[in-house]
Amino acid sequence: MKRFTFLLAVAALSVGCTSRIPSGFNPLASGNGGPGGPDIIDHRSSNPRRDALAAQILAGNIPPEAILTTVYFDFDKYTVSANERAKIDAVAGRVKATDVIIAGYTDHFGTAEYNLGLSDRRAQSVREYLVKSGANEARSEIMALGSQQADKNAAGRQSGAKDRKAVIVDVNYSGPISAAPAARVSAPAPSVGAAPAPVPTAL
Repeated sequence: MKRFTFLLAVAALSVGCTSRIPSGFNPLASGNGGPGGPDIIDHRSSNPRRDALAAQILAGNIPPEAILTTVYFDFDKYTVSANERAKIDAVAGRVKATDVIIAGYTDHFGTAEYNLGLSDRRAQSVREYLVKSGANEARSEIMALGSQQADKNAAGRQSGAKDRKAVIVDVNYSGPISAAPAARVSAPAPSVGAAPAPVPTAL
């Protein structure tokens, strides 16, 4: 399974986020056990475009044209629903021809640790569906962002529905990548049924 690059891990630490970083990450370790290099973390060739897009995902500023599709999830769920599978099916051909980052998110209900794990499972679930559709798993990476970009003003399950998602981002998108984060725009929440009681205790 591909993990973040060393540069992405440093970016995550520098902005104080709780996104997933490589298992066993140690900035002082190197392949020979001595100080200094990232080579035991990631042996892949450098990909500045991938790293730049990953930084924009962390900043909440994904270029809209780079998004292949957004898959939404039910409350406290990570299985891709039948209604959302059509979205993945529609872009499966494009995914097979490119490299992608699949970024998982949650709403703000629940603990940071739980949400981070749930966002990871959501991204993994989308990747598994893509692989079953014929995509090459080696050409995809997972980013788990938990609830760090969620709308903290969401008072109930329905209002937080727009944050329960996984976004498939085209690494080979060739347009401009902004250096500054864009202002947050509230997207309409997907239809997920009637809104239950507000302020649930777990995501």
